[in-house]
Amino acid sequence: MSHNNPYTHATNVYGNNAKTAVVDQRTLEGQLLMKAAQKLDVLSKRLATGEVVPPMEVEEALSYNRKLWTVFSSEAGEDAHALPQEIKNNIATLAVFVFKRTIAVLANPVPEKIAALIEINRNIASGLLKNKDSKAADAAGEKAEKNTAPQSPESKQDSGATDVQT
Repeated sequence: MSHNNPYTHATNVYGNNAKTAVVDQRTLEGQLLMKAAQKLDVLSKRLATGEVVPPMEVEEALSYNRKLWTVFSSEAGEDAHALPQEIKNNIATLAVFVFKRTIAVLANPVPEKIAALIEINRNIASGLLKNKDSKAADAAGEKAEKNTAPQSPESKQDSGATDVQT
């Protein structure tokens, strides 16, 4: 009977797709940073209108961002991590800033203090997502160049092409 159960079928389809879905690490990090920036932006806009945002809601947006940066700084601190030391140091420095700014925003939630967190997240996300896209574009460009590169006379003879001179 389980073969007719739509829930079992949906679970199996989801499970099969989940196994084959691969997300690039850079893309995932970029998307998470954009999500954090969006949460902070919504909070900032609410505060900018003069709305009294409950402390629990302020904490929720800041907590998401802080947890994300905790993961980034922990990963960058690993000796086995492949990033160059300079980038690891930059991540650590940004994480310290994010943690300090988070405390400042919790103490006094104003849009001006949140703006820096939003900007950092968006800029890094943009770099992560753009680099992925530019690498794919570079690879496609290299492939196109190989296909359209002029052939030497020897390769034309090998391919059966004739050289017509006027």
